[in-house]
Amino acid sequence: MAAPGLTFSFTGKKVSRRDGFDCVLVTFHADMPYKAFECRATRAGEPFGVGKGALIASFSSTPAGMEREFAVYDDFLVRGDGDYRVSLFAQGEDGSWNDNCGFIPSGSSGLRTADGKKFLCGR
Repeated sequence: MAAPGLTFSFTGKKVSRRDGFDCVLVTFHADMPYKAFECRATRAGEPFGVGKGALIASFSSTPAGMEREFAVYDDFLVRGDGDYRVSLFAQGEDGSWNDNCGFIPSGSSGLRTADGKKFLCGR
C-alpha cells in the first residue's frame, strides 16, 4: 500500500503581519485513509521533511475523502521574514509518509527533493 495522495487548495500565496494578509486557509483531503497528517513550515534552503520545521497543523486518523481545513498564520513562521516551504505530509495505514504537496516560494523556479527529483507542488 502506498502513502495517501493529497488534493488541496489555499486562499493566498503570502502571509504577513498586515491586517487581512496574516492568514492563509488550506483545505485538503486524501484519496485513502491516513493515520496521521502534519503541515510543516521550513525556511527556504533549510532541511525539510516529516518532523522538521515548525508544526503548523496536525490531524489523527481520517477516512478517505474527508475534507479538513487549517490556517497558516504569520506568527507560525518562526524563522523570521522570508520565503518558506509549507509542506503537507500524510501517513498511510502501512506507516509510509508522502511528501508530494507544498507551496513554492515566490520567485523560485521550483523545489527539488534531497535526491534532486522535482517536488510536485502548487503555485
